[in-house]
Amino acid sequence: MPSDFALGTPSWFDVTSPDIPAAAEFYSALFGWSAQDTGPEAGNYTILSQDGAQVAGIVSAHTPAGGTKPSIWLPYFTVADAKATAAAAVDAGGTVFIEPTDVFGRLEFAILTDADGAAFGIIRPISEPGTERFGELNNPIWVQYASPKAPAESMAFYARVLGLHHENAGWVTEGTVNPYQALSVPGSREFGGAHFAEPGDPAPMWNVTIHVADADAIAERAVQLGGSVLSAPQDMPGPSRIGAIADPFGAPLGLMAFPR
Repeated sequence: MPSDFALGTPSWFDVTSPDIPAAAEFYSALFGWSAQDTGPEAGNYTILSQDGAQVAGIVSAHTPAGGTKPSIWLPYFTVADAKATAAAAVDAGGTVFIEPTDVFGRLEFAILTDADGAAFGIIRPISEPGTERFGELNNPIWVQYASPKAPAESMAFYARVLGLHHENAGWVTEGTVNPYQALSVPGSREFGGAHFAEPGDPAPMWNVTIHVADADAIAERAVQLGGSVLSAPQDMPGPSRIGAIADPFGAPLGLMAFPR
């Protein structure tokens, strides 16, 4: 397995869009990424890169049946056996949305849903490196799960299926109801978290967060480019400054900046 990602960690990310060229233009202008359409044979899947290093992808929201899938960002977790992982997800109460699929001998992926209905991807790298600068500036740095119940309950599914470790975040105080869960796997740093979704918030669902130099400036720029601000940047424990935007098609995306 060529990937440097430990099993269970997120190693690829993509966004579903009804207009791939327009989405590519938005993200390129926002983060300085370049876009490469891989062609009709691959459904015009478009790779987003930073200085030649892969960051993420854009996949068409249009289905063969003529429908349109929601515009969302999706994390793909690294596995050693996609078929076995898909079967484990079903055994744990999840479903298989897209069966394990080989992509030109370079990787195998599948899209599943957990026991609460949230979609997530799995990926078995063969020759593909995945996202190549995880955590660096203008790259994915965190995945976040919005849970309709106690986050620890939702994460029990991922502990069973992917081997994720979850525990109360270090800043959670004793007696907190539905405490935030920090996510890791043995030998890895924390790469994500799960929080309790307040009434009215979209849940259950995964989201992706990008490391940026200035969350406020990026949020403002997103609006100028036709996107919107879902949550204005604010200071959080860590310390960090966190906000959320949506692209012009409604796909939510987190922003995370750190004090200098």
